[in-house]
Amino acid sequence: MLNSLTSAQKDELISQYSQIVVDSMDYKSLEQFVYDTMVEFCEKLTDNELKDEISLTHDEELYEELVDNVTSNPTPLINNQGG
Repeated sequence: MLNSLTSAQKDELISQYSQIVVDSMDYKSLEQFVYDTMVEFCEKLTDNELKDEISLTHDEELYEELVDNVTSNPTPLINNQGG
């Protein structure tokens, strides 16, 4: 039976469920989830939005360093999650 929830009740349901999912994940699962979420988010950005995201979250130097990394030493796309 599907209950009709108010917006606030739905928000609370989502919050409680999300907390249960997070609590059930180990460190590697959390890391993979964050990595996948970041990749998905960044793939949707335009080139300028991606530059802004990196520059504003970290700094302009990191953006320039990463661009230099991928343009001077191109490597095949590898799912590298820092491990």
